Amino acid sequence: MPLGSNASEGGLFLVTSRINHSCRHNSQNTWNANLNQITIHAFEDIEEGEEITISYVDGSKNYADRQRILNNSFGFTCACSLCSLPTTEREASDRRLDEITRLDDSIGDGISIVRAPLECLQNAHGLLLLLEDEGTTDARVPRLYYDAFQIAIANGDQARAKVLAERARDARAILEGEDSPETIRLQGFARAPAEHTLFGTSIKWKQAVNKIPQSMNDEEFENWLWRRTR
Repeated sequence: MPLGSNASEGGLFLVTSRINHSCRHNSQNTWNANLNQITIHAFEDIEEGEEITISYVDGSKNYADRQRILNNSFGFTCACSLCSLPTTEREASDRRLDEITRLDDSIGDGISIVRAPLECLQNAHGLLLLLEDEGTTDARVPRLYYDAFQIAIANGDQARAKVLAERARDARAILEGEDSPETIRLQGFARAPAEHTLFGTSIKWKQAVNKIPQSMNDEEFENWLWRRTR
């Protein structure tokens, strides 16, 4: 297994390598460089006798792409709960996954987060809603919140950035543990969002860190966070 998501090196892990794949996995495998270990964290309840699973592929791939990658790289056809959905439901899932990929790519454009930050932030919110509709609770969630954090902090909005960094940290801690290097890094941004290198790129949304609203209900707060008018 690779020693990190973009690592050029891998290792043989006699227990972890025996964990099977599911496109709707219930656990996350992560290389923890601080511990020099690979870790497995469950991110949802697992019943006694239920199999622990991880994903061997990018979860945003549609059915055809997942099957092709799994066949070519691992030599099996996946029959997990997602791949075994009735055709109509699977096609609906594929449409969501394709839109998730499109939005994810658009948010990752470093130029747009300054030129069109509102559009990027609202795309991030749309991506979050699609992930919820798809029942996704894996690493795509903290990554989404971190992308939204970068949009806010690049435009000088420390208040929104703090909330988004806290959400990214909380989601990452579930997936990787409190001792994960990424969880620790996000904790630093949650504590002091202005320490991010993008801070000051623009002052279009300039707002102090202490301007987080305190008297809104949940719906009002979400509208504020994502800069939605209603």
